[in-house]
Amino acid sequence: MIGWRSRRQPFALAIAFPIAFPSTFGDPILDDPQQVPNEPGPAPRTPPESPPGLREQLAATIAAGLRIGRAHVALARAEFAGILAEGQRVGILAGIAAALVLFVLLLVPVGGTLFVGEWLFGSIGWGLLLGSELAIGAAVLLVLSALYVPADLMTRRLVIALLAGIAVAVVLAFNLPHQAFTTIGSSALTSIDPGPRPLVGGLLVGAGVGAIVGLVLGIVGRRGIGGTIGAAIGLAVLLLIVGALVAIDYSPAVTVAIGLAVMLAVWPALVAIDTRRRGVDLAELKNRFYPRLTVETTKETIEWLQTQRPLGPKS
Repeated sequence: MIGWRSRRQPFALAIAFPIAFPSTFGDPILDDPQQVPNEPGPAPRTPPESPPGLREQLAATIAAGLRIGRAHVALARAEFAGILAEGQRVGILAGIAAALVLFVLLLVPVGGTLFVGEWLFGSIGWGLLLGSELAIGAAVLLVLSALYVPADLMTRRLVIALLAGIAVAVVLAFNLPHQAFTTIGSSALTSIDPGPRPLVGGLLVGAGVGAIVGLVLGIVGRRGIGGTIGAAIGLAVLLLIVGALVAIDYSPAVTVAIGLAVMLAVWPALVAIDTRRRGVDLAELKNRFYPRLTVETTKETIEWLQTQRPLGPKS
């Protein structure tokens, strides 16, 4: 018995071991809830697609190139839009800055002349008058200089205008016209109050002297009846205004201002009158803007080339 058991024991163990440890051999006898079900196997392989042809590749390349080009154009538009906006901003700021500089360039001379008129002569009106005369006179002289009016002529007329301004200032500073018209008013205009007598005397004397001078000039110049009467009326009005101005009692500062105003008005007027009398040589002015030497040299060159041409066959 003992020997049979010993011979049968390995066989019994071989039968009992799989039953005791089912996970070691094959599938379990009972379902294990924690065990993951078997995963499906890999899908069957599909046959590889055939590569695209030359036409398809070319079409795809062109489409990709177009997309890249559109992308670059869109990028350039966006970038240029930003640059344009920045340029507009800089342009606006620069324009405002330039306008302010221009305002200062205008303000300084305008405000300076008004300030000088108020400071020296007691009224900004003198600054306005003298500044306007200076600007107009300078413009006239620059135009005449462009027409090649001699500089010595302008200098001589400047001296004459300066002497005229000094004479007017000295006469008014001593109140000579005011005293003369006061005397005339006291003897001939006794019915008028003493205050306005010099002014009325200046108006009457100025108008009378102007009318007489106008008649004399019209007769001497043989202007006829209409021209003589017109000259008399014009000079009467002009000297009437002058008589009213010189009949006033001025302060020394105002007399200097009047002298400057007379000088600034007389100087360009004298230069313009002399230029009108002398005339402007338009032919000389044209020659200064005509390339005469170049034209003549070109003509000579063309004539020389024509002489150097070989003679054609004689007929």
